[in-house]
Amino acid sequence: MARKMTGRERDDAEALRGILVQELGPADRGYAPGIASALVRLPDGRATAKDVERILGKYKVSANALKKMMRAGVLVPCADEDGAYDVRVPATVADADEAAGEGADGAAGAADVLDAPADAPAPEAADGAGGSREDDAPDATTSDDAADDDTADGAGEAADTTEYPTAEAADGATGTASPTDVQAGADAGEKGAPASPEAAGEAEVTPSPEPVDAPRSGRPARRSGARRREAPRRDLKKVPYVRRGGDADAEARQKIVALDPRFWMNGWLLSHPGAFTMYEHELTAINDVLTDGMLPGDITRRQLAYQMGGDEKFFEYGSDGFRLLRAMGMEDVVRHRPMPKPDLVYHAPRRRKHMRVLVTENLDPYLDVHDLMYEDGRTQILGERVHAVVLGGGTPVLEHNRLSLLLDTLGADTVEVLYWGDVDRAGVDLMMKLRAELGDKYKFSPFSPAYRLMVDRAMERFPDPTDNESTGQANIDVPDMSLVCEGMSAEEADYARAVVEGCGLVPQEILTKRDL
Repeated sequence: MARKMTGRERDDAEALRGILVQELGPADRGYAPGIASALVRLPDGRATAKDVERILGKYKVSANALKKMMRAGVLVPCADEDGAYDVRVPATVADADEAAGEGADGAAGAADVLDAPADAPAPEAADGAGGSREDDAPDATTSDDAADDDTADGAGEAADTTEYPTAEAADGATGTASPTDVQAGADAGEKGAPASPEAAGEAEVTPSPEPVDAPRSGRPARRSGARRREAPRRDLKKVPYVRRGGDADAEARQKIVALDPRFWMNGWLLSHPGAFTMYEHELTAINDVLTDGMLPGDITRRQLAYQMGGDEKFFEYGSDGFRLLRAMGMEDVVRHRPMPKPDLVYHAPRRRKHMRVLVTENLDPYLDVHDLMYEDGRTQILGERVHAVVLGGGTPVLEHNRLSLLLDTLGADTVEVLYWGDVDRAGVDLMMKLRAELGDKYKFSPFSPAYRLMVDRAMERFPDPTDNESTGQANIDVPDMSLVCEGMSAEEADYARAVVEGCGLVPQEILTKRDL
């Protein structure tokens, strides 16, 4: 029977499960929780060849599951052992909080060791220098020897927390010694506890020059490659209520009151300064627009979000941005054009013998083109003559020969299809599939002026193509970019290829109605 997981292991398993659900194929996704649970239980975060064979064989996943887990960065081959892998877990907000708690407790424990008398009993020295995690508590109750081992382990934990410095850890350890002093205090505490032979023996060990590499007795040293942490993901639900807080909270509140009063008028942001720290970039961008009085009301929610923060889904219903605005009472202040349901699948003002039909992947550009044709009577979009616009909606345009049936109803002798979608792996792959679906029945071309303008705007905003929004589409092969790059300069084409190859995204929402 498998042992019960600790709280830390449960958090790691949940983080791994989220990654595996995205990366594994449809037939294997149901096994993601079990695989994640088995990986986090492995000692020292290392999976041997037998461990991998046992775990994957238990769930009978497909042959390429291991390759996908390696590509996702969950399993990283070990350089010092053939067939073995280090398990890497993405960091979460809970990890940052735990690291902060460890930093404060470990520093305080080391300070207690410094103050302890030289003839203090060894068990009390172990208790004073503990500061260990909740997950390590059962190990400290087994025997006196284990308690002595945890003495050195607790001192190592205090030094180890300097690997992950956080603002909360700095606040919690205010007035304590520096990380180097903490390590020195821990060593001094070990030497000052002669009642235990084991502790005396450990005091003779020469410490490493760097505190983070200090040896620990009683447990094997943590491998540097095991369970490396990535940047924490933002989650507004985990931001706590703070009544007073420390220096970091006071500094955040000073920045909050410098914003437009509508941000903090209802008091929510002041009582949750962590929300400002987490979304400072987006809140500052919104404040700048409100202060200048330049907030447009004729663009969609996604277009507004992309112009302000770079993530076009920041203001979507249910997102952190939407919850943040609602909590601050700012829903009505941030104006945007409402998004109606796409009742009209296409718009063709007039039927002609020869028609050029623009198919757009997303709703926002469809509404922009529709308004220009219907309200302004425009027949040219970005210099190209367009007689009808169709909302593709992504993959639904490929189902049941839907687009061909729609084009047949136009009654034209010849139809040329112009396609316009996102510049990412999924968007380009969708365009290639649609061209294959239509075959030779209709002439097919990319809407090159729009693609060129999208890439130009992205180059102005992010000169480095890797700075564009990431999509996590590593499971989609890099598609043929020849159609998208038609009519582009060599520099524009190289930029577009770099974005797609790097799993980046240049969304259609980067262009607004005024650009068309």
